[in-house]
Amino acid sequence: MITGIGSFPFRETDKAIDSIFSTCREIPFWPQLPKKSFYENMYLTFLEGIPGLTVDEKRGTIYIDTGKTEGIEEFYDNIHNKRYHMFAISERAASGLYRFLERLNEIKDDVRFIKGQLTGPFSTGLGLKDENGRPIIYNYGFFDIVKKALHMKAQWMVSTIKKSYPDIDVIIFFDEPFLVSFGSAFITVSKEEVISNLNEVFEGLDAITGVHCCGNTDWSILFKSNVRIINYDVFNFMDTIFYFKNDGEEFLKRGGAISPGIVPSSEKALTVNLEDLLVLWKQFLNHLSSFGNSIKIHDTIITPSCGFGSLGLPETIRAMELLKELDERVS
Repeated sequence: MITGIGSFPFRETDKAIDSIFSTCREIPFWPQLPKKSFYENMYLTFLEGIPGLTVDEKRGTIYIDTGKTEGIEEFYDNIHNKRYHMFAISERAASGLYRFLERLNEIKDDVRFIKGQLTGPFSTGLGLKDENGRPIIYNYGFFDIVKKALHMKAQWMVSTIKKSYPDIDVIIFFDEPFLVSFGSAFITVSKEEVISNLNEVFEGLDAITGVHCCGNTDWSILFKSNVRIINYDVFNFMDTIFYFKNDGEEFLKRGGAISPGIVPSSEKALTVNLEDLLVLWKQFLNHLSSFGNSIKIHDTIITPSCGFGSLGLPETIRAMELLKELDERVS
């Protein structure tokens, strides 16, 4: 099975959806279009409307003004009373989600799962700054708001998808590119805190949870979390996840799955061919066998190595073609 990470360089929503429907029919996903709108970037899409969020579209800046406390009491009241509709992602921030749900009937008979995505708490906490340029993850009160907002927006997304397609299971990926920074001298967040933050956002979601990380990290963090699917960049970092053998074995025994990002999300998509990717697929399976014999190869979800938002159209189109070709050969 194949699916994508989320972002596309298209400015036309239907062109992105056409590409998804022609390729990822078993696990279609809604497209994020950061080149279409400033509001579709990796932070604002999933934090729109939370207390303290300050947006300057002209300057292209987003930050949390910790001096703005208006709305915090109402924010927590909405969480306590599970008013998910108060955390709706607007069509301005996710045009692809709304149009995707309108059009999904076109391929409904082929769909096994529906995939959505959000930026994860660790990456949001490090990438989103306060008014002084300090990562919001170091402000306990406002980072708590961010975590809870992500959880509630994920709940809203799942319930919105299921309202339209109640009989199809939902997969939600939390994108965590900043996990590559964990362990550096500049990050003073402990492993236990990262795991706890992830689990807090996952808890209670009526969906299969996944985490996408497009670089190398301490994979024991994800192996020890409650996530169900770990998606990583096989094209550039094949071996790294397999250094954590004991944790990986335990993760798989608990029912977890490792999802390989085999197709390059870079200009290399124009130079590699299907045979190159089949070699990577076989190498991945050989490594995976070292984690035990309970792997269901035919249920493995193959993806690109990352999203396509920063790519040009030729690289994106070719990467999607390669993804489809790979699926046809390994299915």
